[in-house]
Amino acid sequence: MKKISTLAVSISFIMLTGCGGGSSSSNNTENVSTQAQGQSSLKCDRGILLNSTLSSNTIFDEPLYSLTYNYKQVPTSTSFNIVGQLYADEFQRNGQMIYSSPKAIYNVTADEIENNLAEDVVQTYDLNSFGLFTKKTYQKQNNGWPEGYIVASQGSQITTAQFNDTCSLNSDNVSYDYEKIDVSGKKLADIFPADIVNSTAKDTVYIGDQFARILKDNQTAFANLVNSNATFPSGSYVYVPKSVVYNNTEFYLFDSSLTDFKTLAEWQQKLYPNFNYKFDTVAGYNVTYSVDSAGNPIYDNGKDPAIEMNGKIYDGEWQVKGNVISETYGAPPTTWNTNYQAKSDFALYNKASYDFIAAQIQTYYK
Repeated sequence: MKKISTLAVSISFIMLTGCGGGSSSSNNTENVSTQAQGQSSLKCDRGILLNSTLSSNTIFDEPLYSLTYNYKQVPTSTSFNIVGQLYADEFQRNGQMIYSSPKAIYNVTADEIENNLAEDVVQTYDLNSFGLFTKKTYQKQNNGWPEGYIVASQGSQITTAQFNDTCSLNSDNVSYDYEKIDVSGKKLADIFPADIVNSTAKDTVYIGDQFARILKDNQTAFANLVNSNATFPSGSYVYVPKSVVYNNTEFYLFDSSLTDFKTLAEWQQKLYPNFNYKFDTVAGYNVTYSVDSAGNPIYDNGKDPAIEMNGKIYDGEWQVKGNVISETYGAPPTTWNTNYQAKSDFALYNKASYDFIAAQIQTYYK
């Protein structure tokens, strides 16, 4: 499953978790975007929408937080240990722009997260029926890491697009319908997965299983955490999605995903000879991807697409149009694999609920 956050993820909103580095934008040659809601034209400076506003309410009128994690290799005298790290992405908007800032929770510092983001900058491409979108100008701004754009919003319903060089609102265009859940007075244990050891990410609503499992690695601290009688303060809310709909089928490729194959047919025959694949053209680019028995594109985790760009063949990733948290999304589940995503991948916390979670973890995990 694609993990490029998400104004979707890690956008993702959660699917749009970005990587980048550098300084804030300065004056430069300006592109013009004519797609913003209610405005005939907007100026675009290297992926940053200038002078854009929103006339409607949005859940991002206040800071919101996404809980996430990382695994780090720590060398030992004989090999290395795998150490889990917990942090959050703080999302804030400025006009139609959404920016993120990392907040350290456990086993990591904010500087370490920032350094990792800066080191992980790669050129990415997003291809859909509207065209090929690039991300060459992604860099940290004064407001944080630019994640993308709010296309439309009304209360808990929001449509976003991923950061791209031309400020197009058609790159990774995703619509969310959130439910605002009051967790005031609840204990932290109340929002953990029901069975952290055996559950999969698909079963979780508030906190992902990997986040919870990292906490459980320290069994003493975890026992103290789940047995705590502390409760969320008044005004604590979690936004949990009722739907997360990709409005277009998106193909993703990277400079690093270049292959030695000469044609898409060769790529498909070498890597996926026993599966149904369709050869197609998307916005003028040749692609091949998995299909069901009726010839329709179908997401099946592990069966990647390929894209031809400038006469070269690239391994790709993709997200098929549709509601990615629906249990009917993608190919039917198997014993080992499901193709839809967990609601917790997209859960967002307001400041009161996030502050409580971070403080509780830091109380017991020294």
